Formats: sequence, C-alpha cells, structure tokens
Amino acid sequence: MSERFKAIKILFKSVVGTANVIVILLFIASAFSDRVSPDRSVFFSYLGLGFPVLCILNLCFVIYWLFLWEWRFVLIGLCSFLICKGPVTHYFPFHNKVEDVPKENVLKVLTYNVMAFGYKDHSEDSPNPILRYIANSGADIVCLQEYAVGTSDRFLTNRKVANALKMYRYRSILPVGRSGTLTFNIAVFSKYPISKSRKIKYESSFNGSSIHELDINGKKLTLINNHLESFKLTTEDRSHYSAFIKNMNSETLDGLKNSIEQKLGPAFRIRARQARAVAEEIKKIDTDYVLVCGDFNDTPISYAHRTIQGTLTDAYAASGRGAGITYNENFFWFRIDNILHSANIKPINCTVDKVHYSDHYPLWCLLQLKN
Repeated sequence: MSERFKAIKILFKSVVGTANVIVILLFIASAFSDRVSPDRSVFFSYLGLGFPVLCILNLCFVIYWLFLWEWRFVLIGLCSFLICKGPVTHYFPFHNKVEDVPKENVLKVLTYNVMAFGYKDHSEDSPNPILRYIANSGADIVCLQEYAVGTSDRFLTNRKVANALKMYRYRSILPVGRSGTLTFNIAVFSKYPISKSRKIKYESSFNGSSIHELDINGKKLTLINNHLESFKLTTEDRSHYSAFIKNMNSETLDGLKNSIEQKLGPAFRIRARQARAVAEEIKKIDTDYVLVCGDFNDTPISYAHRTIQGTLTDAYAASGRGAGITYNENFFWFRIDNILHSANIKPINCTVDKVHYSDHYPLWCLLQLKN
C-alpha cells in the first residue's frame, strides 16, 4: 500500500512539475510578447493578454513548492521572475504615494473614455455624472474618448458640455464617426491655449488619434490623444467570455474561441498599424514637452503600447500602484488607458479613480515639467 502511495505521490509531483515548467515558459514568452508584431504572429498578442494570469499562476507555484521545501523548483520560479522583472514591474508597479507634491510647474492631466457620457443628458437639476466628475477633477488638461453628442436638445450637445466644463477656455473636438443621431469625437479640454489641432491619418472607421500643440506658460507641449481600434465585441461576444470565466468547459470554450478568432486577431493587426502611425508622429515632434494619452485598447504588455511608448515614460508604471485596471466590465479587467510623457517630465501619483460612470475608469496624473 505504501509503495502504491509513493508511486502516486511521485506521479502527482511529476505532473505538477511539468505544469509548472509549461507555465514558466508561457510566462516568459508572454512577458516579451510585445516585441512581436501581430502582422507576423497574432499568437504572441493573445499570449500578452494572458500575462497577468500566468504571472499569478507562476507565483502560486512558487508558494506551493516553498511549502513543500522543494528549493529547486522555488529557485526556478524565482529566476523566471528575475528574468521578467521589467515586464512585471511595468504591469504591476508599486510606488508609494507622494505626500509633499511640488507647487510649481505641475499639471494635472486626466484621460477618460466617457462611453458617450453614459448616454445621459445634462441639466442643472439632473447633472451628467461624468461631466460633474470632470468639472470637479481639477485637471488642467483633459483628454476624452468616445465623446458623443447630438444636435437636438433632447440629447447631450456640445453647448451643454461647454456650459458644464466652462472652466476650460480652450477645447478641440474632432469627429471620428457617427452612430444614429450621435457624432462620436475625440476631444481635448484645456486651461492652456491650444494653437494647433489635427487628426492623425490612419485606417479606422470609428476610432482616431489627434495631435495638438499647447502653450504652457511660454513652453510648447505636443499632446496626442488616442482612441485606438477596439475589439468591437458585441453583447453576445461578451456573454461568451463571461460564461467561460464562470464555467470553464469545452462548450463555453468553443463559443469564446469563435468570438476571439473573428474579432481579436483583426483588431490586433489594425492597432499595430495605427500604433506605428502614431509613433511616426511622435518621432517628428520638436516641442519642449511631449504628452501621449488615451485609450489604447491594449494592455501594457502589447505591441501597440510598446510601439507608441518608444522612449517615452509610462506615467502609471513610473508612479502608480497595483494593476491599475481601467476597463471594468464583463470580466475584462485590464489597464488599457494610458498617460505617456517625455523624459523631461516627472510623473507624480498616477491614479485610477474607481468611479462607475463608464465602462472605463478615469486615469489621472500630476506631471511636473522640468526646465
């Protein structure tokens, strides 16, 4: 009996050890998957989405082997984390909050996918919660995506938004698409003068990026506001994903697989081209400061994010704390909204505000402009 138990124990350990090795290999591959363009292989794009799950699984294995005093497996797991230190700290930064914030040359920048302002009107008696949040945010520069307005007073209009956000003297609102009676725009509201505004040319039927030049107390700042291609998942697609998360079996997996193949792959490739177009614009910038904000519709470990970031600093990775999830519906919990900046800007206390007015949380950061 003891021999049989010993054999089962050895078999179980072998199975767990093999599973651990597979997870480690996938974890390392996912950590560096953003180096591979989805035009070459979309597999690595899918793998990048799984990075946080693989990271947590790998950590669980390390803890498991630690309890069993299996130091060889513990060291292998720890070495994999050492190899992936950069991607791990980029995805899960851990910075203490700065209490003594500088007073001079500091801007508060906010980026927010407002989901058509929740499809809610605005009035003094019944204020739109998203507009109220922005008005009370104290931000100096606000980048908005899915800024949707109508022409009839029965809906939210540009005039109503302007009245609600009258603290922003300067604004740029550029159309990217229409849906029924609503015009969808990408918008920038600023307390500082906006001297130039135009859209960045790239392939998209409903998304877009815009580039602006702002005057910040005599210094020139180039701002790029982005809303890159979404996966365009329908309610049915999202329900397939939710069903799979709640009940992982072959039936729910088949439903999810069909949705993924039809939507995710093409979107990864389109975003790759859009990201390269934005990166080319960034290379041409010769102003004092550079700021890139918006909804990238891709995670921190993705080709699109890496391509746009280039030599810029990710404000959340440099000053935030935790996973910083900004998309918050249907079990799709990812940080896809970003604030990037040039090296002569110092990020302070980059924060995700957990306000449930849109399918995205707003992301803001204090940015100190260096002389």
